[in-house]
Amino acid sequence: MDVRAEGQEAHYVQEPIPGEADLDVPGRLVRGALTPKRPATETAGMADAFPYYAGFSFEWARGKISEHHLSSDAVVLDPWNGSGTTTLAANSLGLRSIGIDRNPVANTVARLRCSGNPDTPPILTPNSSGAYEGSEPLESWFNPRTAKRFREWAQTFSAASASSAGTVALFRVVRATTKSFEGSNPTWVKRAKSDAERIDIGRSEIDELIVREQRFLAERLGSVSRTTAPSGILTADSAYLPLADQSVDLVLTSPPYLTRIDYAIAYARELAVLGIDIFAEKDLRYALMGTTLTRTQQPALSLGSAATELLAKVARHDSKASSGYYLKQVQQYMRDLSSGMDEVSRVAKSTAEMHLVVQDSYYKDIPVPLAQMCIEEAERRSWRFVKSKPYAVRRLLTSLNRSAQAYKKGEVSETVITFRRTQ
Repeated sequence: MDVRAEGQEAHYVQEPIPGEADLDVPGRLVRGALTPKRPATETAGMADAFPYYAGFSFEWARGKISEHHLSSDAVVLDPWNGSGTTTLAANSLGLRSIGIDRNPVANTVARLRCSGNPDTPPILTPNSSGAYEGSEPLESWFNPRTAKRFREWAQTFSAASASSAGTVALFRVVRATTKSFEGSNPTWVKRAKSDAERIDIGRSEIDELIVREQRFLAERLGSVSRTTAPSGILTADSAYLPLADQSVDLVLTSPPYLTRIDYAIAYARELAVLGIDIFAEKDLRYALMGTTLTRTQQPALSLGSAATELLAKVARHDSKASSGYYLKQVQQYMRDLSSGMDEVSRVAKSTAEMHLVVQDSYYKDIPVPLAQMCIEEAERRSWRFVKSKPYAVRRLLTSLNRSAQAYKKGEVSETVITFRRTQ
């Protein structure tokens, strides 16, 4: 089995929308600009180390940061850092960076990509017992013998100083060997329903696959130019950034979209490698922005006109559960976005700038104008809108959902929005 040839997720394909160049009003379209969206076969910046869903391209992020001509002591922040494209792009330019994400899988990949260690990580072999307290989460896909061997590897990497490379190698093998549990939706993974469905892999084959993936990642690490600029990768909530007030010069980020993607389910197998069973313990699922679960406590919410109108349309929609579950889910997303914007505004300097990459979508046949909603929320927090650059999205995730296809939809855009703090 060639792990490198498998496990590549499909990404939305985009192209610049015909229109006028670099206009400074919301919703006006641009021609000929480089799309921020990652191509499906991107290798720049070690994007092929692990197929983390969504994000923007390394080359685009590097170019966007370069436009600002920041001083060497400037700090670049991504409060929804994902697999670390922003932090690596900043590091490659010699700039300090901080990447924050609630998902420990994302942070493991980000630490690998941003590793400042110039030495090739050692190729490790397991030397632990594989003992696991409680139910083994990997048994959702593997039989006990196979899961035990993977756990021995996971414990070995956890105890090693260069653990991220080994752990990501393990991510890659686990994902490649469980492809039979993936459906048409690239963000959802099933579990084995019986012992007969659980995968059995021999000990020597597991070892061979993992060693090979360690070698592949060691080679890829050597292909990326890094500097000695520090990159802080922190596991934290965007609503509670562990940063000082007015400490950030530039924000470059892409918050989770309002498309009901459950990132905990999407990375359930990798979370299991880390010892987290998101099917049994749902704390992480509840915590992630955009989760399909709804929290019981919903504090009061004040929003701009675009978000308020969207909530009213969802509440009035005649489809089942629109005025109940789905309304609560949209309200919850907006609370998370609002809290994140509060925190970004707190930590940004008075001279800071911010770039948001967001994608509009649909709820049933109702347009979700996420770009406009973000503009309004930023402006309500003393950010001045500078410009926006929309790009056409040619393939939507909803095209994979048969029930969603019953509702008529128009074109949507992914938009790069630029803001500057008001004095």
